[in-house]
Amino acid sequence: MTEIAADNLGFVECWNQILTPKWIRFRHLLSGNGKIHSDIAYADFDIRPGDKVLDIGCGFGETALEISQMVGPTGEVVGIDCTDAFLEIANQERDAAGAANVRYEVGDAQVCDLPESYFDVVYSRFGVMFFESAVRALRNANRALKPGGRVCLIVWRSLADNPCWGAAKEIALRHLPPPGDNAATCGPGPFSMASEETDRAMLEAAGFPEVELFKRIDADVCIGRGIEEAIDYQILVGPSGEIVREAGEEGQRKLPAIRQDLRELMEPYLRAEGVFMPSSTWAIMARKP
Repeated sequence: MTEIAADNLGFVECWNQILTPKWIRFRHLLSGNGKIHSDIAYADFDIRPGDKVLDIGCGFGETALEISQMVGPTGEVVGIDCTDAFLEIANQERDAAGAANVRYEVGDAQVCDLPESYFDVVYSRFGVMFFESAVRALRNANRALKPGGRVCLIVWRSLADNPCWGAAKEIALRHLPPPGDNAATCGPGPFSMASEETDRAMLEAAGFPEVELFKRIDADVCIGRGIEEAIDYQILVGPSGEIVREAGEEGQRKLPAIRQDLRELMEPYLRAEGVFMPSSTWAIMARKP
């Protein structure tokens, strides 16, 4: 299951060569914040014992392991991701957990050969937004679902609704130009499914006319265990990190000023446990006819 869509190759390369070390470094923040949203959404997604679940963009495999507990020994979880290093970690942690009902595959969910009418649920937390074509990935998922099966998605709402990412981007843009058209990117980006109207249209185009859930989830998330880690996080990951990276030498020259502005931004959000800022997602569930 290693086939990659031709128009997705650059994005896959960006993940494997540029972003992976940063995501591993800040996994405790990225995965921990994702868990805050998925823990809320699980109650609505109603994943049941015995379900066969496909986890698209499974990353380090935390969601696959969580879902494996829901489906139990009679169920099955298959995780797909394009990032080799993530799946190496996922396999190690799966084995350590003794989760015999979980397996992982390297692949691109837009084009990989999935078993037809096999899964009860296709799940993705912060995965489908990065595909060159979310519709193509969802259409492939539709083919893999049994009739009546459900697609369950968690996606970021708009950047304006997510100060945990947007505020730092505004600061970076005070000092640096936006990335150019030839910038190395991870795909359309984390906020590409922020619009409810667009998401409903994409789901319908992919064969999911019955949208049963479109729920807003708002939660404060930790962006650093302290101010300095929070600054490092924004400098290396997310929209502000892309701006600094793509600015090259100029980005490094302006870094001290950017760091100072970020420090002033984050000080009011510092708690005893870390720096917490608001975030917002959509939890979406749609059913295959």
